[in-house]
Amino acid sequence: MVSQTGAIAAALKAMAGARKATVALAIPDLPDLDEHRQEALLKALRQLRPGRAVLVWRPVLAVLAALQRLDRIGWSNVRNIGIIGHDAGGFVTQTLRLRHGALIAPERRDTGRLHPCGLGLKPLLDQAVSALRACCANPVRADHVIASDLPHRLALGFDCRPEPLRKWNAGWELIVPPPDFRPAPCTIPDSVAQSVQGCDLILFETPTRGAIRRQIHDALVAAVGQDIHALAPDAVALGALEAARRLSANQPVYFDFLPQISTIVQDGDAAKNYDLIPKDALLPAGQPYRSTRPAVLGLQPGTSEIKVHLKKETAPAPRRAEVRLPVPQTSAERVELHVQQTPAAGAARLTLVSPAFSGPVVVDWDSAEELSQSWPELIDSLTPEMPTIPHRLVLPCGTDNWYPRRNRPGLLELLQQEVPALWPDWNLLAGKLSNRPEGRYAVSSDGKLPDDLPDEGRQLLDRATELAEADLRARLDGGGSRDNHSLKFLTWLFARCPVWVVPAMLDALGAGHGRHVFFANHQSRTLLLQGVGRTARDERDQRRAFDHLFGLPEDGWKKDQMACAAFLLSRTDTAPMLLTRDEVEHLAKTAEARVHEAVGRDFTTRYSYGPYLLVGLLRWRLKEPWALVAGRDETADRLLAATLRLADDLAGKVDGTPHLERYLTVLEDVCNELEGKGTNPNLLVDLESFTRSSARDDS
Repeated sequence: MVSQTGAIAAALKAMAGARKATVALAIPDLPDLDEHRQEALLKALRQLRPGRAVLVWRPVLAVLAALQRLDRIGWSNVRNIGIIGHDAGGFVTQTLRLRHGALIAPERRDTGRLHPCGLGLKPLLDQAVSALRACCANPVRADHVIASDLPHRLALGFDCRPEPLRKWNAGWELIVPPPDFRPAPCTIPDSVAQSVQGCDLILFETPTRGAIRRQIHDALVAAVGQDIHALAPDAVALGALEAARRLSANQPVYFDFLPQISTIVQDGDAAKNYDLIPKDALLPAGQPYRSTRPAVLGLQPGTSEIKVHLKKETAPAPRRAEVRLPVPQTSAERVELHVQQTPAAGAARLTLVSPAFSGPVVVDWDSAEELSQSWPELIDSLTPEMPTIPHRLVLPCGTDNWYPRRNRPGLLELLQQEVPALWPDWNLLAGKLSNRPEGRYAVSSDGKLPDDLPDEGRQLLDRATELAEADLRARLDGGGSRDNHSLKFLTWLFARCPVWVVPAMLDALGAGHGRHVFFANHQSRTLLLQGVGRTARDERDQRRAFDHLFGLPEDGWKKDQMACAAFLLSRTDTAPMLLTRDEVEHLAKTAEARVHEAVGRDFTTRYSYGPYLLVGLLRWRLKEPWALVAGRDETADRLLAATLRLADDLAGKVDGTPHLERYLTVLEDVCNELEGKGTNPNLLVDLESFTRSSARDDS
């Protein structure tokens, strides 16, 4: 098309004459009339140096002509008009809506649709050529007929008189066209009727005339099943005159939609489609659209180029444009992607605007890389993977602790011995519950019992629980035992601990040393804090526990306070959801300080409480999925730096020691989790094994 611009301009100039005029050029309403073809036609029009120029779709011109000529139509009752246009390949259908006002104007909301058919102009011409060949003395040498205007006149239904034509050998031949030429009957595609269904008025625009015109019109009426107004052959030209008149008078010619242009933006932490043009945008012909809602793209420090992903409604594949910046950016800046486009007026103008630029930067669609991915696939590929979240810690149960091992009685035997006793040895039972042979407790942290445990074991444990409860209630009433051993027994039942016991422990912590029966000595604090961490499942109890912890001074956070917070965060899904960002910062600061304190010291169970709390805190991602990810969160960056420092320190102490080597691997897993790329979902299980407290820790 572009190479023919000069020829098109010459033809237009011949039609328009030398007078500077307003020009309206008819264009087919088909998807293949892309932006480049529109620009080529506009370039040809500009060579005429017209007063004003506009490209107008043929269906629009057909409606403008109908408004002039179909005086008997009650236009006030017409809202939707179906137009069937005659095309080389068949028929083009379009549905336009009328805007009623001082001047009725068509409104276009979609692209026309081509319906291939044997009654198209090209098949008619082919049949006319065949009919004229048969009129030649030598049908094989009929170039003189094909080069004449007889085939076109015959195909369009003009009266064709006998005409002498000069042959290739300079001789003459009189060609007598067939007087009864008719195109072969052809079925109208069902899609034609479907496209104009429900319209108040249907128009047929065709350059044909006479019997051929009537034959095609009758076929369309039969296919559609309602009246169709066949416009005069000059309807498009008449519509163009009306369009030029309206344009000159600054009156609306028609209203048009804009083909959608989309880009990809980051919405929070996900990539999403962003339409640059409002879906309901309709503009008067010739009026440009300028962005009212530009897409906002981020410009990070150090960026030397911007990658802009684009999808056009009129293009089969998305593209990626890379815009290089003169100098890398030193700070984060807002970048807006703007679009300016005029209906039926060529390519849209895309520009990047930012305070960091000296002026708008053009994004060139034509030079952008065409991508093989579909638009949804591209969006998915640009959405970063969600940061990992450590799995909830579930301490498993097994029967190993229930039966004798190494000449020591199991829990079942101890229950048989102690439950009937006048004063059960709760400390003995608690010690057995706190043991974990082969990594399994007698009761899981979720309060479950081994599936293969005999009924006697379940019954004895339930009876022991009732007795321990009775002892606690008696103590709260001023009687019962004088120690916390029955309380310790219940806390090692984890989630099987009676619900009412947890608020009672929180009451004791709130009352303080010496002011509650559960808090008779300083060692009781360990039991109360770790016991709450092991047993609290109700959100109200968890919130109370956090309130107690956050109410402590900074130097009040020791091993037991950290254990309580870590237990709550690691063993339930509800506790992390209760935290605010300020509380997360508080816990992170505490964990960071404890990790730094471990550097240079001998390895003990205290060594791992900082990382244990840290990883439990990462479960806040259940509430804020992108929280505490190194590289995008300063708090996570500090936690990562502290963990790396501890790992470097530990690496110099390993020296083949198995448990140190294992803990060094755990610290590496912690670093991966801080980066949101955890590879060990059971990291909390590993950390818990290094912080395991014995029964004597919480007496």
